[in-house]
Amino acid sequence: MKIIVNRIEDGVATIELENGKTVNLPAILFEDFKEGDTLILTIEKANDSGTADTQKIFDKLRNKSNNYE
Repeated sequence: MKIIVNRIEDGVATIELENGKTVNLPAILFEDFKEGDTLILTIEKANDSGTADTQKIFDKLRNKSNNYE
């Protein structure tokens, strides 16, 4: 999935997804990037033992994102 860094300000990075929707995430996740950079995001399903941990990580990111909206 390609994502674009729309803007970074006040500790928040606004990211545009391929479907045109935007998501706010902590800017610390994009500290080596600048506005306009295109990134390739790869998500792989972990084996069964890692699935719960992966879900917890995504839940934390989603919660952080919701706090910035």
